[in-house]
Amino acid sequence: MAYLLYGVVKDPAVIGGLITGLKGRAVSFVAGHGLCAAVSEMAAEEGALPVSELLVYSRVVEDLHRLQAVVPMRYGCFLNGIPVIRDALKERQRQYHALLDELEGHVEMGIRLLLPEVEAAPPAAPPVNGRNYLSRQRVHYRMREETSQGRQALIDSYIQAFSGLYARHKTETATQNGAVILSLYFLVPGNKVNLFRENFARRMEKEKAKALISGPWPPYNFVAADLAPAK
Repeated sequence: MAYLLYGVVKDPAVIGGLITGLKGRAVSFVAGHGLCAAVSEMAAEEGALPVSELLVYSRVVEDLHRLQAVVPMRYGCFLNGIPVIRDALKERQRQYHALLDELEGHVEMGIRLLLPEVEAAPPAAPPVNGRNYLSRQRVHYRMREETSQGRQALIDSYIQAFSGLYARHKTETATQNGAVILSLYFLVPGNKVNLFRENFARRMEKEKAKALISGPWPPYNFVAADLAPAK
């Protein structure tokens, strides 16, 4: 039988009560090598999971995180049997012990910046005058470079604004519906969450870019790859 993994905690696991996982299955703990894997017994499924079930999965991870440091797994990590789970814990015990020590007492806070996509118009078809064409190309690429530098300066200013309130940070850039989305993730001590929010509020008083704050969450963006899925 396969087992769905929610996350890894230190042994002994702190359990506040019965935890119900996906499809009403109980969450149990498989101990080994000073670690515990939180799992539910169920077969691996193909295809996308309904949103309602993904919310259940996320709630289990949040329940674990509320009680202790956890290395959260993203949905889809299945292992075939208890011995395989213990072997996986053994193989990555150093990695997970180090991660859990680092994550202890920390949460993830996120900031999302929404920027209008500013792109220079592509160079027109080469005119008869080659010198004019090359000049247009230089302007085009200079504008792209200046836009990229401006975004990096904005990211750097946010990182500096929260200096002393986080242990690590991570950034991602994506484009959606004609807008550039800058996602900033911070690993924040739990006792500094309020200060982090206050800093964000002060920043918003003079910020021109639209920004959203989220968290605290389990530290999904500060963990290594999940355990190998069942085959």
